[in-house]
Amino acid sequence: MKTRISALICLLCVFGYSDLTRAEDPYSQRVADPYALSPDPPSMSSGTLEPYLSFMAGVSIPFSQDATFRNGDVDRDVDYQNKQSIGGNGGIWFPTRNKLMGFDLGGEIEGFIWYPDVACCRPGFNGSFEPDGAFEGTTTEMQGVYIGANFMIRVPMAISEAYPNGRWFPYIGIGGGAHQIAYRPGGFRGATAASPLSDQRNTSPAFLVKGGIKVHLFKYLAAFAEAKYTHAFHDELGTDRTGASKPFEQQFLDLYSSNIRTIHVHAGLSLHFDVRP
Repeated sequence: MKTRISALICLLCVFGYSDLTRAEDPYSQRVADPYALSPDPPSMSSGTLEPYLSFMAGVSIPFSQDATFRNGDVDRDVDYQNKQSIGGNGGIWFPTRNKLMGFDLGGEIEGFIWYPDVACCRPGFNGSFEPDGAFEGTTTEMQGVYIGANFMIRVPMAISEAYPNGRWFPYIGIGGGAHQIAYRPGGFRGATAASPLSDQRNTSPAFLVKGGIKVHLFKYLAAFAEAKYTHAFHDELGTDRTGASKPFEQQFLDLYSSNIRTIHVHAGLSLHFDVRP
C-alpha cells in the first residue's frame, strides 16, 4: 500500500514539475498568450511616424486690455469683442511611447485668424463728444493672425494592435510664433472673411499654450476639441480716438501699445496617416 502511495506521490511530483517548467518556458507562454511577455502594450504602429493635417473653427475670447497712447494717455480695459475664428495645423507624432512612460512626442505648425473688433462707441478710444454735445464715434475693425510652431505631448488611450494606436488621447502643447494685428477705423460691422483688413498691420512675437482631446471616428479620421491661450505685446496698434473716420473714406489714426491676450476655443477634424518604416 505504501509502495502505491509513494508511486502516486512521485507521479504527482513529475506532473507538477512539468507544469511549472512549462509555465516558466517563454515559448510555451507565448503560444498560450502571444502578448503576455511583451514589455509594452500590443502595438503595430508604436514604431511608426504619424503625420496629421487638421482643420478647425471656433470662437476667440480676448481679455480686456489697457491701451497706452503715444501722448501718454491710458485707456483702461478696452473691450475687444468675442468673434469667430478659423484655422488649421499640420504635424507629426513620433514613436516615443516605449521610452517615455507612455507619452508620445510631436511637433506641429499651426495658424488661425480671428476678429477682435472694438465696438462703437467708446469715449477716448474710438469716439468723442463734439462741442455741441453730440457724440461722434466709429467701430475699430481688427483682425488677428497667429502662425507658429508647437512642441506636443500626448497620452494614447485604448491602444490596440491595429492602427490607430490609441483610439483617443488627451494632449498638451507649447510654442511660439508671429502674432499680427491688422486694424482699420471707420467700419460699423467689423471685418469678415469676405472683407479682410489690409490697411494697417503690426506684427510681434507671441507664445501659445494649448490642451485638448482627440478621438478617432474612423481609422484615419479623428475629431478634436481644444483650447489655446496666446499672449503678445504690440507697440503700434491704431484707432481713431475722435471717431471721425468713415467707411472707405479718410481715416484718422492714433497709435497705441497694448498686450493682447486671447483664449481660443476650437473644434475640428484631423486626417491621420500611418507611415511605417
